[in-house]
Amino acid sequence: MTSILLLITIPLMACDCAPINNVDRALDHEYKFVDDVFVGDVKWFDNDSTNFEIIVCEVFKGDLKPGQKIKGVNEGLCGPFVFKTGEWIFLGTYSNKFKVHDCGLTTDLDEPWTILPPPPPPETEKELGQDWLDKWKEKSRQEAYRQIEILRNKKPVHNNK
Repeated sequence: MTSILLLITIPLMACDCAPINNVDRALDHEYKFVDDVFVGDVKWFDNDSTNFEIIVCEVFKGDLKPGQKIKGVNEGLCGPFVFKTGEWIFLGTYSNKFKVHDCGLTTDLDEPWTILPPPPPPETEKELGQDWLDKWKEKSRQEAYRQIEILRNKKPVHNNK
């Protein structure tokens, strides 16, 4: 009796985003890399949360206009993924639909701690608790608005598409 061993290889795709050690440097690098940077208000999602609508609020780079309604799409492996309505800082590319830059800094302004680096551990057990977490969340929110100020101070860039 002869046995045959059949080996099948299946390519697997995985995501491994590098940790964000310096938000200012990461923001500067991503700003140069992407086509469109703006604050937008996510209004709705389709049933599977893949597609969504954004109303552009403030543009820092690209050819979008405040008040413009655009469609966005959650695709790719790495995220960040747009997961709720409300205002976001968007960094990515718009061409029929907006797609965030994989492993990028697109951030929900209401809950920016979902993308920013985790806080350092508390120095003592006494610091551990809801107060510590609330302070970190507030610091994350302040950091997101600081990023908007940095973007406002950059020279506007328009694409020549």
